[in-house]
Parts: sequence; C-alpha cells; structure tokens
Amino acid sequence: MIYPLYLLMEWIDELARIVKISDGKNDDSTRWKITVIPQTYEELRDVIKFANERKLSIYPFSFNMHHIGPPINTDIGVKLSQFNNVIEISDEDLYVTSQVGVKVSDLFEMIKANGLFLPAYYDGSLGGLLATNLPTPFSSFYGYPKNLILMAKIITGDGIIAKGGGRTLKFSSGYKIHKILSGMLGWLGIYLEATLKVYPFPEVIATFQTDKVALISKYRPISIIYEVDEKGERTHVTFIGFRKAMNKIEEEIGVKGQDGFYDINYVENERIVSIHTVRGREVEEIKRAKSIMKVKRAIGIIGTGYCRLEIASFDNLEVLRREISGHVVVEKGDYKGDYWGINDKGILRKLKEAFDPNNTLLPGLLL
Repeated sequence: MIYPLYLLMEWIDELARIVKISDGKNDDSTRWKITVIPQTYEELRDVIKFANERKLSIYPFSFNMHHIGPPINTDIGVKLSQFNNVIEISDEDLYVTSQVGVKVSDLFEMIKANGLFLPAYYDGSLGGLLATNLPTPFSSFYGYPKNLILMAKIITGDGIIAKGGGRTLKFSSGYKIHKILSGMLGWLGIYLEATLKVYPFPEVIATFQTDKVALISKYRPISIIYEVDEKGERTHVTFIGFRKAMNKIEEEIGVKGQDGFYDINYVENERIVSIHTVRGREVEEIKRAKSIMKVKRAIGIIGTGYCRLEIASFDNLEVLRREISGHVVVEKGDYKGDYWGINDKGILRKLKEAFDPNNTLLPGLLL
C-alpha cells in the first residue's frame, strides 16, 4: 500500500508509542518500512492488532536468513530474535521448551551439554526452522521438524495467542494448530514457543562418505544425503550409536568415519528450486532435473522426498514441472511465473480466513 508521507509518519508515530521501533529494510527479497522490536507477547499482540485496524502488513522474522518464495514488500517487519529464552529442558520426560528466537545451533549445543540430542540442525532461528519446515541432516530417520513438535504457543494473524499440543507424544485431543503452522512460512501465524521431542545423546555420531550405501544401510543410518556439484557425486551416511558398532562399519567398508554429522549448509544461491517427490526417488529426480536444467549444486535428503537445486537460470523450469515426478517450488530468485505450482488453493484460502482473516501476515506470499 502506498501512503502519503503525512499518513506514513502518523501511523509510525502511533506505533512508536506501543513498541520499540527501528529502521526498515530494503533488499531484493524482503522489504518493509519500519522494524518493530516487541519485548513481550502482549506488545507483539498489540502490534498485530494495530496492523489489523490500520490495514497494515507484517513480515515476521528473527534473522531473516532463509526467505522462501517471491519477494515480499510489507509495512512492518516484526523482529523476534529477542525472544530467545530456553524455558525448560527435561531429561526425565525428554523434551525441551524454548522461545523461537534462539538459534537452533545454540539450542543443539545447550541440549547436548545436558546429555540430550535434538535431531535437528539449522543455521537460523527455531522459529525459522519450524516456519520453513526445511529438512535437517537428521530428517531421513527422525522426520521433518514438524514431526518433533509436541506443543507450541502461537499468535495468529489477528492477534489471538493460542496453545496447542502437549508434552507427551500420546497427546491427541483438539486441533493440532502447533502442526498446521509448520511449513507455512509465517503466513498464517507466528510461533512464540515450542516444545520439541529430544533423545539421549548417543555415544558416537559418525559420518561416512561412501558409495557403498546399500552395503551399510543394514546398520540403519539416521541420515543419507546425496550431493552433486561440479566436483562430482558424493553420498554422506550418518550413524549414531556405540563406538563398537562404528568400528564394525569402518571395518566392513574400509573407510573411517568422521566424527559428527554432515551439515547440509543451505548456501544462499541466487536461484533455488526444490523438488518434493516420493520418498526414495530423490537421486533419480535430481538426475532427471540435471538433464533438463543447468544445476550448479543439488542435495537430496534420502527418505524425505526433498531435493534442493541451486540453478544457473530459470530456463526450462516449466519443462521440469511437467517432466518431474513430484512438485517443484521456486524457493528463491526473481522468477516471473508461479513460485509454488499449486493449482488448487482452496484449502489455503480457508486456512487464511481462519488464522489471518484480514490478510495481515505476508500478503501475496502464497495467494
């Protein structure tokens, strides 16, 4: 929305009486006029309600590292990285509860110091991990980040704070709003806190770069990541367990494992597309994509159906969509066509009406 200067200054002045503000942002993928930095959930709620009343738009972010989808231009950027308290780590019931502004890498290490294992790793915030639902190095075995959520506190696009889920996996009553928001990129609502399932930390985490995947798969790896770039093809296979078992694997394949896991490293290339296919077809679809488009680097997280392609241009993208066995999404880049490739958006419209009836959060992102 374009405002006369005097009206722009008016609502910014009003907003400054509600919450701390700072300068906006202007880059290729995300733009907003003013940044607000709420210190409490109540301040955040007041900002969202103010935006609803004034018909202003909001972009929620913590570090703004992994914007997915078309470029977005909003009125207000809502910073969330200050909500970074780890509320509880339970080594008895195996869960962690944290605010969403904490970095996932920091949370991983904090939980590790308590002898526990969070099967997720990401270079951004916890809120970003849950909002994007991007698979992590452990998703082949433990599933997507959404699968780890036991409970969450959220705020909707019209400023309603709600909680869903429970601290145990047996929880099943009510609507799973804590799951619905995951993967929706902040378009329906904003995560405030999340309770995630954790596990005892293993004696060893080891990764093997090998082409003998079939041979060592009998040992039940937790991660198989296929990678291809100008240097060639590589497969990274990660195991957790006891040192004795790792020694047996090393002996069988003749390769010494490296301590730790293979970090996917979601490097920010100018143009990124992802393929969402049937689990187990990741390598096949990457090879098919390479025959259609110029792919600079690709990774496939085996067992998740997710393939990420860094491409030289969007030439032949629609050909890829026709030929591929799966769904193709433009995650990043200045693409002139449809970023999502979704034909029927009826369910999305109904969800938006329920969670964000005034289209306050990220208008134009998905619809």
